[in-house]
Parts: sequence; C-alpha cells; structure tokens
Amino acid sequence: MRKTFKQKIEEISNDVILMGSKTQEAVSYAIKAFVEMNAELAQKVIDEDQEIDESDISIEEKCIILQAEHQPVAKDLRYLHSIGVIIKSLERIGDLAVDISKIVKRLAKDDRDYPDREIVDLVLEMGNLAKSELNVAIESFKNKDLKLALKLGKSDDMVDDIQEMILSKLYSYHRRKKDIKFVTNIVMAARYLERIGDQAVNIGERVAYFLSGDYAVFIDDKYNEQLN
Repeated sequence: MRKTFKQKIEEISNDVILMGSKTQEAVSYAIKAFVEMNAELAQKVIDEDQEIDESDISIEEKCIILQAEHQPVAKDLRYLHSIGVIIKSLERIGDLAVDISKIVKRLAKDDRDYPDREIVDLVLEMGNLAKSELNVAIESFKNKDLKLALKLGKSDDMVDDIQEMILSKLYSYHRRKKDIKFVTNIVMAARYLERIGDQAVNIGERVAYFLSGDYAVFIDDKYNEQLN
C-alpha cells in the first residue's frame, strides 16, 4: 500500500530525530575524547561521521521527492524547507565534532596529558553547555515546542562568555615553547564548540519559524518578550 503524505512526513521527521541522535553522540564523544585525551574515542567520532553525512543526503532526497510528488503548500512546504536547513546544521555539527576529534589526535601524538587542567575544565564546561543546547534544539524539533526553541538564544550567551574566559586566560599564557601547540589547539577547540552552539541556535530558530510562520524569529526578540 502506498504511504500517504502524512506518513511520509512522519518518516522524514523520524529520520531527522535519528540524525540528531547520531550528532548528539558525536558531540558527546568528541568532548569526552578531548578531556580524557582519548585518541581511540576521537577516531570513533571521525569514522562514524559518514553515517551523519549519509543521513543528510538521504533526508534531503526524501524531501525533494515528496515535494515533487505532492506539491505541498503553506505549512507543509515551510516544514519541509525548514528540515532542509536543520539537517545542514546537524551535518555541520557532526563536522565540528570531527574537527575537535582531530585536535585530540594531534595532541595525543606528543603528550598524554594537558599542561593546564584549569583551562581544559573551562573547555569541558563550554562543551557541556553546547551539548545541552543541541539537546534542547533536537527536543524542540521532536516535540514541536516553540517556547523551548526560543530558549536557545539566552543559553548561547553563556557559551560565548566561557569562550571569552578561555581566550583571556590563554592570552597571558607564557610557558614552554611546546605549549604553543596546546594554546593553539585550545583556541580552535573553543571556536568549534562556539560554532556548535550557534548551529544549535540556528536549529531552534528554524523550529520556531516553521511553528510560527514568522520570519521575525530570525531578527528580533519579540517572541522571547512575549514569553517573559
């Protein structure tokens, strides 16, 4: 029996949730690998990124076929277009997890531990916040929760604040020449985590858009003001 339009939409939605779950796992493992200097776990993230890439392509193709076959309008069309943006953000987050994992592999070649655990602890705190943002973004999509989606902008400020703290500490970092590699890679890791947070916010904005139908969610805080 041929699947109805509604059934196909639901199948695509479930695919996005599954892709989100894979991305959550990649970010979680990348952060754990970074903190523990675990090159094997880092390699696992790198190896499994192909599954996220394949999900991106598969979901995009399903959306294109569904639009061609049923020519949806209004709310359904907005939803499908938003899914196209959301999966690109998820794919990018997967790539960022890979970038963090590559840092682990580079550093693990020289040392089995970091020279400054205080800074690493800040990276862990930043990573946990970014991971939490991603969890909220996926949950808002799964439950079609407008209020949850709009919370992401506020939590992202905390990620940015910790990144500034890390950069401030590193600015006055004067030790051995070999620590230059540590400093450089910490800066990069913090940047990748900040971008994961930004991509999570992008997902939240897209969820808010397909639920509200208002482009204003991308440019102002009117919905957040309504929630306060």
